[in-house]
Amino acid sequence: MSYPLSLLLALLLTEAIEVLVCLLWGMRKRDLLFVLLANVLTNPLVNVLYAIARLKTPLPPALMIAVLEVSAVAAEWLVYRYAAAAKRPFLVSLTANAASFGAGLLISTLIR
Repeated sequence: MSYPLSLLLALLLTEAIEVLVCLLWGMRKRDLLFVLLANVLTNPLVNVLYAIARLKTPLPPALMIAVLEVSAVAAEWLVYRYAAAAKRPFLVSLTANAASFGAGLLISTLIR
């Protein structure tokens, strides 16, 4: 699979899962646009930075992933706090990202 296609599939999976999690947290449908936009900004950036870091740094992959995922949670938390009407924006961001990361990890394990 080409790298651009894998980035697109990762983004689509992330969008689907995180929108569902946000709905389960009671986020209003009109605020889901902010969820989509936040993920369009953070997901490709996290994936590209991870790929670059793997090539350019001696850091362990788990550390790189942790730093990038914490950054994504923080960025999305700010969007949910200030732009969307999430009642518990940090927990929404954390659970949405954990769910999408877990799904991605499961899928990548199954297809290897």
